[in-house]
Amino acid sequence: MCFCLLCAVAGWSATRSVTTLSNGWQFYPAYDVSRHPKAETVSVPHTWNLNDVFNGMKYERGAYMYERQLNYDAAQMQGKRVFLKFDAVNSFAEVAVNQQYVGHHAGGYTAFCLEITDKLKDGDNKISVLASNAYRTDVAPLAGDFNVYGGITRPVKLIITGSDCISPLDYGSCGVYVHQDKVTREQADITVETMLSLSGVQGKAVRVSIIDDGGTVVAEQTSAVSSHISHQTALSIAHPQLWDGRDNPYQYKVKVELMADGRVVDCVEEPTGFRFFSIDVDKGFFLNGKHLDLHGVCRHEEGYKTAGLYNEAAMKQDADIIRDLGSTGVRFVHYPHSKYDVQMYDERGIVLWYELNLAGPGGYNSPGYMKNPQFEANVMQNLIEMIKQNYNSPAICFWSLCNELSFKYDEPATFLRELNAKAKQIDPQRLTTLAICYSQDGFQGITDTFGWNKYFGFYENQSGVGEFFDQAKIEANGIPMGLCEYGAAGSPNQHGFEKKVTNRIHYEENQARVHEENWRDMYKRPYAWCKFIWQYSDNPSSIRDEGDYRGMNDKGIVTYDRKVFKDSYYFYKANWNTEPMLYIAARRYTQRTDAVTDVKVYTNQPQATLYVNGKKIGKAKKDDISRIVFKNVTLREGENTITVKAGKLTDECRCTFNPNAKKEDAKPQGGRLDGAVN
Repeated sequence: MCFCLLCAVAGWSATRSVTTLSNGWQFYPAYDVSRHPKAETVSVPHTWNLNDVFNGMKYERGAYMYERQLNYDAAQMQGKRVFLKFDAVNSFAEVAVNQQYVGHHAGGYTAFCLEITDKLKDGDNKISVLASNAYRTDVAPLAGDFNVYGGITRPVKLIITGSDCISPLDYGSCGVYVHQDKVTREQADITVETMLSLSGVQGKAVRVSIIDDGGTVVAEQTSAVSSHISHQTALSIAHPQLWDGRDNPYQYKVKVELMADGRVVDCVEEPTGFRFFSIDVDKGFFLNGKHLDLHGVCRHEEGYKTAGLYNEAAMKQDADIIRDLGSTGVRFVHYPHSKYDVQMYDERGIVLWYELNLAGPGGYNSPGYMKNPQFEANVMQNLIEMIKQNYNSPAICFWSLCNELSFKYDEPATFLRELNAKAKQIDPQRLTTLAICYSQDGFQGITDTFGWNKYFGFYENQSGVGEFFDQAKIEANGIPMGLCEYGAAGSPNQHGFEKKVTNRIHYEENQARVHEENWRDMYKRPYAWCKFIWQYSDNPSSIRDEGDYRGMNDKGIVTYDRKVFKDSYYFYKANWNTEPMLYIAARRYTQRTDAVTDVKVYTNQPQATLYVNGKKIGKAKKDDISRIVFKNVTLREGENTITVKAGKLTDECRCTFNPNAKKEDAKPQGGRLDGAVN
């Protein structure tokens, strides 16, 4: 398929044209250098690992070629510049035009942009992209409890500008940075920095307009251009509408126009929101001067059957589910997520912890960091790209430098300090953080704050996360800390009330119990500035061999296909969500062998009434973690109908009591997601 560049500039108005190159890519193994390789036609985003998710613990890490044609009319395109922007190629990319090298990029979760103007010839041109997710020690991540899917995993854009433009080449960003110099409820003082690519400065100017959501220009400034960087420093908005989290996720539009002799020659528009925030070591997180308990989930950018591919519908669905849960914050793990994904949380008023792809081994035997100059250079570049590409997001309040690094291998602290210094240099307004799981030793003082990954009641064979945190707070020496991972595995296909966990036994009821115990301790501790569940949904991970399916981490409170919301999801919805809700727990535990049982209900209503087989059993009040437990309820032999009512709400489920059934532990065989057994 040949794409005509002139089509992209149809209706050209002297500003830029942006076209997504989705269809018509030829795809074949990189090792096939024959004259006519056997290729298939694919659309991007694309990965060769799409079906590997369903094969359990195996997925391919290799290299493939993507190629497509561009038609270029040199006469008609005179004075135009042509750029290719890749939102992500995982994990390493080399780009050529007409078999001539243009550039490369290492790191599969940040964008990069290359100018191809001088490589194009009149007529047809071939664009070639080598993509590789092969393991290598100079590209992050080196480790991690997630899969690294190969391919052009996010959109490719063709950008055409005039000879003078707002540069798309500054680390893959839009070239416009909105600095929030000082924001209060009374006034927002703003500097807009614009990166320019110019043939000369004579007669050039930059106009910046800040526009409210009704289309009114609330601040504007025009400045003559004197260099390749333009600063509009005297922009102020009196009594701004603040981006105020879920209460009011208000955003303005920042419009930047490059002008030559009074004529607009390029334009970039960016949404942003104005807010101020801080952390108190004893009281937690504050947004716009008000305390905000940051609770929510950890989330991978992977939808069902997408294998990490960019998918707007899946990202929107997840954001809606997470909002409806009652989340005030989300931790994006363990790599930079796409700009559209960030946008979903900007729009919903949910604060983001945004993480670099410097992932450690956790409890596994692999280094997350190597004192290798090439590796360090790659991570540093990915950090700069991560910050610059997402600079204008109001939801992002924290840049996370790493997850679960260890001092078992090369010492990472020195390099982490370099990363932190660079993050502060680029963006002094936001806070830096990192996630640890072993010890505070060596990590203290590197970042503004930090978070713990702790699994009390699951990996740690005790309860008492609260006592741990009280002691950890003392040892933190005044550095704010949060809980950025906690939880337990849980299968909606496995049921039992025993506190029993093995490699294969992951009772849904036990997962809920662990969450209840952890939340009861943590909600009382506001100094834990974040409380993020591991994790939002079950997620593929090739190193896992446990639970129902090989290659799956089943600690999600929602299943991988988003079809089953586990009991623990409703537990948090009762605690975090303000809309009236009522839910009977253990409803999928339908085959019972005990005549006497407890009936547990999650609700944000003050009290509820229980009926069994139409007979009223009693009324009870919710406890401090939004549970109502009706003790010692007797079931009759055969089918039982359990009904709970709270005000206008009613929930009902059924279970069967068979006194002669043999009680056996769940013993799943470790099948694949499609139900087959490996």
